[in-house]
Amino acid sequence: MNQRKKDSGVVLVNVLVVLAIAGGLMVLLISSQEAALDRIARAADASVVTQIAMGAEASVVDALRRDLDDAPETDHFNEPWARSVIQDEVLLPTGRFSVQITDLQAKFDVNLLMDVTAGTQDFARRLMVAVEQPPEMANRIARVLAAIGPVAKLEDLENYGVTQETLAAIAPHVTALPVPGTINLNSVNPFLLNVMLKNRSQTAQLIRTRESRGALSREALRNVGALRPQNSGFTSNAYLVDILATAGEAQIRMQSVVIRRNARGEKAVEIVERRFLYEDPDIATN
Repeated sequence: MNQRKKDSGVVLVNVLVVLAIAGGLMVLLISSQEAALDRIARAADASVVTQIAMGAEASVVDALRRDLDDAPETDHFNEPWARSVIQDEVLLPTGRFSVQITDLQAKFDVNLLMDVTAGTQDFARRLMVAVEQPPEMANRIARVLAAIGPVAKLEDLENYGVTQETLAAIAPHVTALPVPGTINLNSVNPFLLNVMLKNRSQTAQLIRTRESRGALSREALRNVGALRPQNSGFTSNAYLVDILATAGEAQIRMQSVVIRRNARGEKAVEIVERRFLYEDPDIATN
């Protein structure tokens, strides 16, 4: 092979190497651009679901504030404020969306045992028996709360000798409210209502009345011969708002604890806790 052919071969190899490098750089550039665009799209989707969730939360706060003016004497989920914001899961142009609200005063506030009365202590002991726990645990919890003050979460009592078994047994019926509150008879479950009334017949009649009319009243209690139990009422000022929103590849589930204050002429609605269960679109589920 002469020198000219050798040189031609070297040039060809060099050209191919340059083309390969250029092609690789082009692929890398395109891939980088696609990755950047994908990140931008995910960020945009995340922004959309966050704004949807925050907007839904603001609507709930506004509805609860209006209810303080429109119907402060009773609270239940058949009221206009609730019907205007509670939304079963639907498909919007952006994706799935739902708003669910839980009345936190459907349960007994364990912090009421901090300043225990004979009636409250008797109820707490009956509840322990009803969930097959030692009634003495009610006394233990009362002593703990008298010593340390109110707890933020029911589970905090485990640090003071209340067993996991007892906490798991009472959790469906007992909570730790962020504000003092009585059990709302419009949302309490039949089991807990029966513990309160100590009368299965009255409980069954009141549940039927609540299901047919949407709510209970003092008159409804009188009609079945029942007295309003201690630590009970017809209003609530503590709610858990659970919002789901999806857009593209992003999904967010936001839970907010909302409380209302209506005392001494002051009416206010506050968010005291907010949790994002799916903040990162990369871990969102379909």
